[in-house]
Amino acid sequence: MRIAIILPITAFALAGCGSENAEEKSVEEVVAEAREMEGPRPGQYETKTVLREFSVPGVPAQQAEMMKKQFAAGTDRTETFCLTKEQADKGFEDMVRSMGQMGENVTCTFAKFDTSGSKLDAALNCDGPGGTKMSMAMDGTVEPEQSEMTMTMNSSSTMMPGMEMTMVMDSRSRRIGECPA
Repeated sequence: MRIAIILPITAFALAGCGSENAEEKSVEEVVAEAREMEGPRPGQYETKTVLREFSVPGVPAQQAEMMKKQFAAGTDRTETFCLTKEQADKGFEDMVRSMGQMGENVTCTFAKFDTSGSKLDAALNCDGPGGTKMSMAMDGTVEPEQSEMTMTMNSSSTMMPGMEMTMVMDSRSRRIGECPA
């Protein structure tokens, strides 16, 4: 299933995340919880993603603005995709697995994955190569024909001491009809 039903794939272009917590959940534990959620309906979807905030404290303003434009070019977009019956039947299992496996040599765990009705409140921590760490929080609603999600990502790396990056993105998906024949 395309991650775009809830989260744009570009949100995961940042490699590497991190923090240790005795209560963190494994990907398999979260997959089991995600199976309890009402899944999406098959059909054609439109997803709009917008980079709302971007900050890199300590980086010169001109360089930070250039970085923001580069990230916005990869995130600020509207896309359509077809969610097949087979993909919809899996619910959000593939989305959760993708989040837990963001890249090679990247280890992620869920600090939180709470659902209540259509409300989703989740947090993910990842550790990557070179001391890269990222945390991502997701807050929004997930319904069978639409979703609205705000994602906040914070990352740092020992390869670039003192440099931290924060991004806030909004993503909205809605079913716009049947898949084209």
